[in-house]
Amino acid sequence: HHIAILHSNHSRLWNDARYYPRSLLITGNKKNQIAYILNMEHLSMSKFMDKTIVEAGLMALKLLQDHYHDVVKVVYVVNAPSFFSSAFKLFKPVIKEALHQSIKVLDSNWKEELVKHIDADILPVYLGGNRVDCTGDPECGEFIGFGGTIDDDYYPADFLDPADPEVVSANVPSGSSLFFRYNVPEVESIIRWHIQSKDNDIGIGVFLDTTEGNETAAPEGKQKKKKDEDVSKMEPLTPPIRLQCHLCPEIGETVSWFKGCVVLQLDNTYSWMSAKEVMMKIVVEKPRKGEVNNKKVSELKTKSQQKPIRK
Repeated sequence: HHIAILHSNHSRLWNDARYYPRSLLITGNKKNQIAYILNMEHLSMSKFMDKTIVEAGLMALKLLQDHYHDVVKVVYVVNAPSFFSSAFKLFKPVIKEALHQSIKVLDSNWKEELVKHIDADILPVYLGGNRVDCTGDPECGEFIGFGGTIDDDYYPADFLDPADPEVVSANVPSGSSLFFRYNVPEVESIIRWHIQSKDNDIGIGVFLDTTEGNETAAPEGKQKKKKDEDVSKMEPLTPPIRLQCHLCPEIGETVSWFKGCVVLQLDNTYSWMSAKEVMMKIVVEKPRKGEVNNKKVSELKTKSQQKPIRK
């Protein structure tokens, strides 16, 4: 989920950075900075304080300041709700002074204020200017992307079925981790996983234990739950990371180039208040000669499907 958001933010900023040479060729204008208008209309406190929105905002802010700090000329905030100034203090400690000086929160006469700084022929009508698109739309929907209803096709249909005998449900206590072991009988076996949490994020790590004669290995095709494992001596198949699995299910796969045991860690050590309810399905498939072995390693590295869950 966070990777998808980061990619979206990066693409938007990268396209904005590329706008300068295109504008220079078309207009001859050598100005290379952009004025942004953030319309906060319909923004509620619950939306603003949502954890995923805060985290996405911090990621976008870090990306902007570290790599695209010279793109922003000014940021105009309009239709700011009454709580905005107080809530904005959450971000203020991580905003560099140069960017902070560029942020202007406008009051109720923001339309008149905008046309003082932006040409009315460039500014859309709904923002106080004179511009409309080819269809006469005052919001210029032809070239301004607005949010809207997400089509059903974009929501996943392959939810885990609790009745599936291969689906495991687990409650991860606050401040602790659970570990699940799966036997890997052959080299080049494929490990697939599908993990969902009920209400909160969960840390996920996938490791390979290649210890010979491992007495804690689970029988083939079975899982074994443990509360304590020393993963520091194991080979990480994926980097441990906290994921918003209650919003976006984690679906991935990787190839094990050694025999041993796959150890799945559900990490909740960072949460001292909330236990996490998790459903997961881990499948270890034997290599299929002529199908798997002929694939490139790059095609078999871990991949994830990040789709929002409809509530």
